[in-house]
Formats: sequence, C-alpha cells, structure tokens
Amino acid sequence: MFLIGISLLATMPVQQIYWSQFFVATVIMPWGMDMSFPAATLILSNAVEKRHQGVAASLINTIVNYSISLGLGFAGTVAANVGDGGTEVLESYRGAEYFGIGVSALGLCISLTFLAKSYLRDWKQAKQRQ
Repeated sequence: MFLIGISLLATMPVQQIYWSQFFVATVIMPWGMDMSFPAATLILSNAVEKRHQGVAASLINTIVNYSISLGLGFAGTVAANVGDGGTEVLESYRGAEYFGIGVSALGLCISLTFLAKSYLRDWKQAKQRQ
C-alpha cells in the first residue's frame, strides 16, 4: 500500500483535481501502516518465548519510529538537493516522492524474499514428514 500510494502521488499531474489521485493515495497509504505495524508485532511476538513478547513488541515500535525519522530525514535531504537546490518546489517534492517509491519497493522486495524463504522452509519440512 505504501508503494501504490506514493506512486500515485509522484505521478500526479500538476493540473489534476484533488479527487483523482491525491485523495485516493491519501486513502490507500494508511492501510500500509495499519497492516504492517500490527502484523510485524504479531509475527515477532509469536517468534519469541512468552516472557520476551513485550520486549519484542517494543522493539518493533522502536524500529518503526526510527525508520519514520530516518525516512523523513533522507527524503528531506533529497528534496533540498533536487530541483535547483530546493527552489523548484514541485521537483523537490517529486524527488522526495521518488525516493519514497524506492524505499517502498525495497521494503516490498525484502518482505517477499522472507515470505518465499518461509514458504520454502515449510515446504521442505512438509516433504520431510512424508
């Protein structure tokens, strides 16, 4: 959802009305946060012993907060250095949005890699049982 929403924002024409792409992106992007944060908390909590589940949940919360801060810092740096040193506001915003597309695509690739690894491990375990 992050990737879809930021892609809609980055490719939006200047003269387009609010309801066409911007509103749709604003509706789509919160689903990314609403789905990824609880899912990560549950996955990590289930991967550790009961006595460490609180620490695991707080670890996820800490990582999410750090990644938001770092992502905003990097995107701000990109925006300040793109578009004639920040004087071209639209180019600066687009540069930051394209950075967001790259980071979102990287996150999607990493999560798909771990998903494939998990399915492969489960498939091997099921095959060994037979």
